[in-house]
Formats: sequence, structure tokens, C-alpha cells
Amino acid sequence: MKFALTSVILLALSACSSPNAEWVKPQASKDETYTQFSECSYQVGLAKVAEPQRELMVAHCMRGKGYRYVAAPVPVR
Repeated sequence: MKFALTSVILLALSACSSPNAEWVKPQASKDETYTQFSECSYQVGLAKVAEPQRELMVAHCMRGKGYRYVAAPVPVR
């Protein structure tokens, strides 16, 4: 059971570090998204937790604000 939970957490964190994914919310501009992400990062930084927990806490904060982390569209060349 511990192994399965650890695997799920690691998979979720690896998805968060993907360069081809982004936080999105309907009707939210890129600037608003950046501001919300910065606010979440700042608040989590005040908690002084270890790095793996920090990323997870920022993700929870963004989801709480209505954002979803999805694959970014690939630009057409």
C-alpha cells in the first residue's frame, strides 16, 4: 500500500515538473494565472516545508483557486 501511494505521489510530482504543462482556469489571463501561482508559492514558502511537500502544497493551493494543471498545446511550426 505504501509503495502504491508513493508511486502515485511521485507520478503527480513528475507531471507538475513537465515543461509541456500549464495551470489553466476558464476566463483567467496568463497574468492572473502568474499572479495566483506567485501568491501560492509565497504562502507555501512561508510555511518552511521541504521541497517535495512545497510543490504538492502549491498544487493544492492552485487547485483550490479553481486552476487545473493540463498539457500545454504544442505550437505549430
